[in-house]
Amino acid sequence: MNQMIERLLQAAVVPWIALIVVWVVGALRTKRTIQSQSSASQLLYTAILIAGVYLIFAKQSGIPWLDHQLYPVTVPIALVGLFAVLMGVAFSVWARLMLGGNWSNRVTVKENHTLVRTGPYRIVRHPIYSGILLGMLGSALQRGGIRCFVGVLICGFSFWLKTRAEERFMVQSFGEQYLQYRHRVKALAPFIF
Repeated sequence: MNQMIERLLQAAVVPWIALIVVWVVGALRTKRTIQSQSSASQLLYTAILIAGVYLIFAKQSGIPWLDHQLYPVTVPIALVGLFAVLMGVAFSVWARLMLGGNWSNRVTVKENHTLVRTGPYRIVRHPIYSGILLGMLGSALQRGGIRCFVGVLICGFSFWLKTRAEERFMVQSFGEQYLQYRHRVKALAPFIF
């Protein structure tokens, strides 16, 4: 059984690598930036995100209470986790592809920026973060440690900070059009928030 769980954990690495490849290749094909957030605000949510990712994927945190297991990881739990990783990464990649040249790693407004409201953007306003969080939750399920779920919460906080900055830029750029979109479509979880 442990060997099967290990294989499922290893299989979950593949979608994360695919996500990184899509991001790197896609970064080469973006529009010119005309407005960008400050480096200090980007550094803040990036540092928080790195801390969360570390807690999810590290073998140990070095903090005893965080390193406790919440439950024993079984094959069904590892399978559910793998499914969540696959679904989350696929949703994020779909959203990234829909953004095309509008995408940026930092909060920006691009030249000829368009307001994308199709595909996954009909479901949530920030589907890249929604998908990544679902994938992170799947990775946390596969590991079962307290630190992993704390890491997901920390990553969620990082994305929440980033969405606030993005929303300000979108309101400035698209005004009432974005406000109406924001009223109709939830930020990260359909029908919830």
